[in-house]
Amino acid sequence: MVTEVSVLRTVCVCFGVILVLFLCTDWDSVVSLERWTDKLLPNFEHEQKIVGESTKEENVKGTHVARTPTSDGPREDNTSDDCSPRKNFVFMKVHKAGSSTTTPIVARYALRQNCTVMFPLARGTLSWPNLPRVDDYIHRPDEKYSVLFHHTVYNKEWMESKFPANTAYLAIIREPFSHLKSCFNYYRLDRILPFKNKTNPLREFLRNPAKYHTSVVLQGILVDNTRNAQAFDMGYPIEKAENMESGRAYIQQLGRDFTLVLILEYLDHSLVMLKRLMCWETRDILYATAPRNSKTYPYKSYQPTDAERETHRQWSQVDYAMYDHFNQTLWRKIKEQGPDFYEELAFFRQVNQDVNDFCSRQENHGKGQELPATKHFPKSLWSNAFDFNHHSCTLLSMDYSGIDTFIREAQDQQMLKKPCEQQKVVSKPNLYFVLDGRPAFNTLGDVMNYKAKKDTKPLNREQAKIIEMLKKSFQKCKKKQEGMEDFHHEVAGKFKVKSYEIPEEMLGLPEKAAWKL
Repeated sequence: MVTEVSVLRTVCVCFGVILVLFLCTDWDSVVSLERWTDKLLPNFEHEQKIVGESTKEENVKGTHVARTPTSDGPREDNTSDDCSPRKNFVFMKVHKAGSSTTTPIVARYALRQNCTVMFPLARGTLSWPNLPRVDDYIHRPDEKYSVLFHHTVYNKEWMESKFPANTAYLAIIREPFSHLKSCFNYYRLDRILPFKNKTNPLREFLRNPAKYHTSVVLQGILVDNTRNAQAFDMGYPIEKAENMESGRAYIQQLGRDFTLVLILEYLDHSLVMLKRLMCWETRDILYATAPRNSKTYPYKSYQPTDAERETHRQWSQVDYAMYDHFNQTLWRKIKEQGPDFYEELAFFRQVNQDVNDFCSRQENHGKGQELPATKHFPKSLWSNAFDFNHHSCTLLSMDYSGIDTFIREAQDQQMLKKPCEQQKVVSKPNLYFVLDGRPAFNTLGDVMNYKAKKDTKPLNREQAKIIEMLKKSFQKCKKKQEGMEDFHHEVAGKFKVKSYEIPEEMLGLPEKAAWKL
């Protein structure tokens, strides 16, 4: 009898212990971990193989790796002493390197965190191909800014004079040959240059790149969209294209200057690393998976022969060296993170897909179909809980210039437009003239005043079309500016003020917002 009572008492105690453990367990985290572990194994073997195949790595001293979460499990927030969110950053928007996808990410973060952005006077480029001048951006009284994400050329000294000492420098680059293809199509070099092979002008170009006149002077700066174009945006001059001693030294300096250079071919890996190094949240690195600014053209999928790739490597040595360096750097940083990096990578990919699926259903659902107004993402090992609604989806689908408008409105910054006569003519249409030995148009006023000299050769068909297009742009500009107020900027001069009416619920800062992203 005593034995039976003892056994019964032991069973009751064990049952009580099990019940306590059950009630104290964070089952959301357990379920999340099991879910992502199940999906991890196939990807993990592939990623490890890539890391193993990367070339010899260089040591970086003083690299601080901010890990989220810690080894002890998920944190309540990401603002502990060892990992507080970094809100001062410069994002170098390198041309034709996936910045249409990545720039909205950092722009949304700046909007949500109410960061002090360096704004160009109007939308678009801050300054390119030269440094920003006093009439290129909106000046703050203290001349101090916390964020930059508009097109410009990297210059360490100038940026350090405008941004805090703890500013993180970020950029994105891509594999150089795919970059060349994108530039050929975007700048219409296949139409401007005298190629016979219209289906695949790259093959003709790569027989002898030096044969073709691709370098031009714009605003006093030598530019070449086929040669070291990514390195140029990162501050390396075209004139030093063949000086690899200088090129390698400059790349090493960039490695010291930049917190992270994202690699387009490994975008998700790069974004998870960005989150960790910047101590951001999972919601901060979400992006729209629908292609942005993606064009189809005949040679888009063309893979070069070994000889063609080597020719391009010799032609664009600094770009290749820079890509190799930062590709290796990314994989070294990933290796330093340990295997839990791949767990978070799988988690992020699933969440990003879930967000995009939710937004797609919100956009495409038929009348009368009931859909949840909000999608809730519970707290997990890698993320604090957050909600996504239709306002969040609107922001997710916006390009960076639209988000730029929201930030200006939230911070009471006016959208200034230069008078039509003073508005700059961008480089793309100018290439049709400069590559033909003609002077470039600096402003729309230059276009309206253009008269061909008697001793110059007649305009070709494409050039005549561009002149007509630019004149129409001028007329449209004048019509739009008829209702705008005049504004005199104390530094930059005369402007027009452009006003926007934006729904109040889309403008709130985090503590006031009806939306959360």
